[in-house]
Amino acid sequence: MSHRPRILVILGPTASGKTALALDVARLLEGEIISADSRQAYRGLELGTAAPTIEERAAVPHHGVAFLEPGERYGAGRFARLCREWIADIESRGGTPIVVGGTGFFVRAVTRPVFEEPDLDPAGRVALQTWLSARPLDEIRRWVRRLDPDLSDRLPVLDRQRAGRALELALLTGRNLSWWQRNAPLEADPIPARTWVLEADAATLRRRIKERTLRLLDGGWVLEVEALSDAGHGPDSPAMTSIGYRDVSSFVRGEISRERAVEAILRDTWAYARRQRTWLRHQVSDATRIDATTGPAVLANRIAADWLRTQVAEYPTEEEGGR
Repeated sequence: MSHRPRILVILGPTASGKTALALDVARLLEGEIISADSRQAYRGLELGTAAPTIEERAAVPHHGVAFLEPGERYGAGRFARLCREWIADIESRGGTPIVVGGTGFFVRAVTRPVFEEPDLDPAGRVALQTWLSARPLDEIRRWVRRLDPDLSDRLPVLDRQRAGRALELALLTGRNLSWWQRNAPLEADPIPARTWVLEADAATLRRRIKERTLRLLDGGWVLEVEALSDAGHGPDSPAMTSIGYRDVSSFVRGEISRERAVEAILRDTWAYARRQRTWLRHQVSDATRIDATTGPAVLANRIAADWLRTQVAEYPTEEEGGR
């Protein structure tokens, strides 16, 4: 019985080389790229989030890059709904959907769909968001621990957006996020995928992160942050909570030196990379692991050949001995 994957997925920690690899794979397979990155979705943050450049997006069609305003919210549920639309659109043109990113939770929402979210009172959401925006993140996390201890045990270091969503559900529905995840029906059928994970040792990732950070600071990141500030996006804007933006903003305002800003960005980016590596190691068991230090052209040829093999009629299901 055939159970062909519909999407080719490339995952990996930040600075592992996903963008270059995905571009090469897309060229080989007449593919289109879907960004599974929670920050590259925002307009005006393309530089600091290392999003695909305008030239790269012109060479290969991209979806999910620089299409949201910096003040908008973007979570796994919204991504999954949009991703299914993008996949169907790409398939209608005979292309290969290639999902790429470091936000593994986004990809899992497509391959293992999340629950169908309940309707929330709009006025209640506005009031709650106003209250949350005035609270420090540590206080919000304490509320999540009280209202959803299971979630806190699974994800002890929640960012502001996820913590806010957890409180929304708990306070506006009377049921916490963990309850909804266990009991609510799925909002869509799972989409079968063939997944590849880029892996690199700590020293390699640290070096790449530093090289990229310095390149971005020399290449216009300061101007990008200034433009966001001039447009009225303060430190609590969903987009401005992206790694490095507050540090660059502090540098622009003269509150810290460039060296201090670089140190903070490197520290936070490495901490994020470590969390990504841990998540990918423990939560993605059905992937092929590949060495990120191998040239992208070599890896792309290997991935393309494997993908074409999965598209033949006799490709086995998981139960029949597939991956």
